Amino acid sequence: MTAPLEEAYRLHADELVRYATALVGPDDAHDVVLDTMVKVFDARGDEIASDADQHLRAYLYKAVYTGSLDLRRSRARRQRRDTAYVRGEPRSMISSDASIDARRALDRLSDQQRTVAFLTYWCDHSAAEIATILEVSEGTVRKQLARARARLRKVLDV
Repeated sequence: MTAPLEEAYRLHADELVRYATALVGPDDAHDVVLDTMVKVFDARGDEIASDADQHLRAYLYKAVYTGSLDLRRSRARRQRRDTAYVRGEPRSMISSDASIDARRALDRLSDQQRTVAFLTYWCDHSAAEIATILEVSEGTVRKQLARARARLRKVLDV
């Protein structure tokens, strides 16, 4: 019999990597998913085996989301420090790059907006399914999707 973590990984890894790719990019997606699985297993241990598949799946999506937030925050801090060092500027004077392409437009969305857009357009999930995965209301999902669309229109000047 396989270990609970191994079974959970086999069941959900591909979809979690696709999801993480939308959040952090293809270079870091696998690492985020693996780190997430290890953290979940350390925190929950054998409880994973007893969870119903849908609850476990939602829990893992939420955990990958949190892991991606951690990585993005870490990247942003590192980039600010590096930029300040190279330019010899204090951290408060660092400006963001204004050039916009599709990736940068997506980066302008909040993490929740990016998550909702990904689950809607790439995974074809309904608002109800997304609400279950993220453990929020359907109204929140619809509101975040509307905000994501509006933000992309503004950023892309459509």
